[in-house]
Amino acid sequence: MATARSLAALPSAGAPRSGPRRAGAWPPRVVAAAAEPEHARRLVAEFDPAVPLEAAVTPPSGWYTDADFLRLEIDRVFLRGWQAVGHIWQVENPHDFFTGRLGNVEFVICRDANGNLNAFHNVCRHHASLLACGSGQKTCFQCPYHGWTYGLDGTLLKATRISGIKNFNKNDFGLVPVKVATWGPFVLARFDDESTEGDVGDVVGDEWLGSASKLLSTNGIDTSLPHICRREYIINCNWKVFCDNYLDGGYHIPYAHGALASGLQLQSYETLTYERVSVQRCESAPSESDDLERLGTKALYAFVYPNFMINRMTRTFSREA
Repeated sequence: MATARSLAALPSAGAPRSGPRRAGAWPPRVVAAAAEPEHARRLVAEFDPAVPLEAAVTPPSGWYTDADFLRLEIDRVFLRGWQAVGHIWQVENPHDFFTGRLGNVEFVICRDANGNLNAFHNVCRHHASLLACGSGQKTCFQCPYHGWTYGLDGTLLKATRISGIKNFNKNDFGLVPVKVATWGPFVLARFDDESTEGDVGDVVGDEWLGSASKLLSTNGIDTSLPHICRREYIINCNWKVFCDNYLDGGYHIPYAHGALASGLQLQSYETLTYERVSVQRCESAPSESDDLERLGTKALYAFVYPNFMINRMTRTFSREA
């Protein structure tokens, strides 16, 4: 998955900073671009959602190559709605944390001493230095620049050398929160203010997955999936190229993945579409291999908008939706 350092409504690099920002000075949601360039708006206008699928053509090349269009996508696509940013095993215990970046937005996910799952913009409220890196365990976050220290609940615990500063209330300078929730084995975050109150359980599932939520949970996408390892690959392409490849309904498999194709009954390949999810399913070809029996005889490939992909081998398909 593409998880996503922090825009977090910070001042520009050249802007003067006279002191800490008060909580009220932070805008309600992250903005990736101050204005939409005219040519980016024209590129968007080239899309006509009323064109039927059989009459559709491929998107214009600018959607894949234009830097302003990408910045617009970060704001309009990735910084709105729930995004998968990690897995529950990364924050299984109190004091566990991990960091990530979505576009220009740095974030940190952590579990405090009381077991509460929290998420914050990963920047100090003083001069916007990055607070934490990587993953592991911490009892607090200390800024490496001036030593401001925060609890894992976001509270400012210590602000160094501020004696004599009038009207300073450290309660006004806690870390800026990000909405966080879990669904199945995944940790989700969202950087806008549009979510329903009480973002737990079925509410998050419905907002993130729509009517495909039950289909995925009943086909083995649940908390029983343990984390084994993480592998990272750098792919030199626009993010949509990779998604296009995943979503071609098995079109490329016989030609690009001969070994995989030999283990599938491609005539059984089907694609189910939902509000925010596309599910591709296929039966495995009969085999004497113990590996297929161990993993399952059916393949389920779920794409969650905009760029999260889940591949699951299972023994049976549940068709409940």
